[in-house]
Amino acid sequence: MSLLGKAVLVNWGGVVESKEVDYNAWHSLEHMPERINISGFLRGFRAIGINGTDINHKYFMMYEAIEKKVFESKEYIARLNDPTDWTKSILSHYLSPSRTICDVFESQSIGFGGFFGTIRFLHNKIEEEFEIEKIKNHSTNIMKLSGITGIHLLLGDKNFGQFKTKEKKFRSNQGKEDQIISFAIILEGLGFEFLQKAINKLKLDLNLIEGELLVINCYQCQHIIAKTDLNNKL
Repeated sequence: MSLLGKAVLVNWGGVVESKEVDYNAWHSLEHMPERINISGFLRGFRAIGINGTDINHKYFMMYEAIEKKVFESKEYIARLNDPTDWTKSILSHYLSPSRTICDVFESQSIGFGGFFGTIRFLHNKIEEEFEIEKIKNHSTNIMKLSGITGIHLLLGDKNFGQFKTKEKKFRSNQGKEDQIISFAIILEGLGFEFLQKAINKLKLDLNLIEGELLVINCYQCQHIIAKTDLNNKL
């Protein structure tokens, strides 16, 4: 899917098993519409991990915005500090929350793929560990692979939007603070087999070693809400 703005808020994580049905209803019926109604937000997205995905990484969520400062706007911060009762309940059951505001460094796509591969870089100084421009140069080659419909490179900002809000407090109830990424590669494709081939090529070409500082997962889209969907509802 072509990213709609210059910045995104990306989230990974899980929820305790007994709350999963409630979590999905909350995210689709309350949370995404609430966020997309905020000025500058453009689209919300949720995907679920393939079978066998670690429960701590089971969900991948993303919000697209016109620009990064939207995620530090008074309107958005006010919302973060006034969570609904449903939000408080759901966030209290979050597992291993990962939340980062990112600049869109590179984005190529042909429509919407539906299947997603995510590569998260957790290194403190991404520019010193990897050649970001080299990764960018590989984007065109990845787009030429069979079954790949999109690739997006996101540059995380560890110093942006890290306010100690009420929502942040509830997210840490299971004992873990928000994980912050330094960089991410988001792949889109027609199926998991195509994503896996692209991931393997990136790992080989860029010497990427999966582990605690490099987390790789695959997902299938569950729900998307854009500004136009809310407008149509009205």
